[in-house]
Amino acid sequence: GGESIARGPATAEMADEEGPCEWEGELDDGFPTGQGTMKYPNGDTYEGQYAKLEVDDPAAVAAYEAEKAEKEAAAAEAEPPAEGDDPAPAPEPEAPPEFPKITTSLRHGTGKYTFASGVVYEGDYVEGKKQGAGVMTFPDGGKYEGAFDKDCMAGEGVFNYPSGDVYSGAFAGNKKSGVGSYMFKASQSQFIGEWEDGEFKRGEWVLSDGTSWKGEFEGGKPVGEGVQTFGRTGNQQPATYEYADDGTMTALKFSGTIRAGA
Repeated sequence: GGESIARGPATAEMADEEGPCEWEGELDDGFPTGQGTMKYPNGDTYEGQYAKLEVDDPAAVAAYEAEKAEKEAAAAEAEPPAEGDDPAPAPEPEAPPEFPKITTSLRHGTGKYTFASGVVYEGDYVEGKKQGAGVMTFPDGGKYEGAFDKDCMAGEGVFNYPSGDVYSGAFAGNKKSGVGSYMFKASQSQFIGEWEDGEFKRGEWVLSDGTSWKGEFEGGKPVGEGVQTFGRTGNQQPATYEYADDGTMTALKFSGTIRAGA
């Protein structure tokens, strides 16, 4: 129910896989159309625009994706070529087939979706999915405002955390991914640089006094040799953080020569 696709034909009390959905609004041949309110059997509610559309049959799409995943898994488990043999040529990428179409009614346009959990999304929809610009708020006080793609936070956005921390930058698949900055409210320090799969990987850790360390990061900590820039003078020097066995930061060791700031 809820965020799943609404299969037609629909009436004022349409059904999905979890039970009846209640639609208050206009109908086009039994399909919810235009502005209205949809109440789902799981307790979710949508207020906004619906449209009668011709879309790929989701059952056929799911079957194709499952078969594709099986082929990829089988290829990954295949025996590697024997030593001296030429590797097998990479298979040509398959173009998706033409899927059968169904007529259905989906969230399409702008609207507000309130989950039974207390999460609220307000923004753009395309063919039933959050797509475009939107705002998502969470019961714990967290808030995301920015771009969405196929139901995920993706593109440029800003996430305000309940702690007061703020991330501003790129997202992919609901995770920080790409270039962005994270401000820690408690310390007034920042991570500025590149993120992968939700983790800070490389860039600068800038402290409240302007001092910074630039290099690689793992698990939110500086690793390896980087460059320390001193906030008051702008002088730079190679430096490496050291850690105890439990991961506690124990020392910052300098090496090489100091380079005068501008």
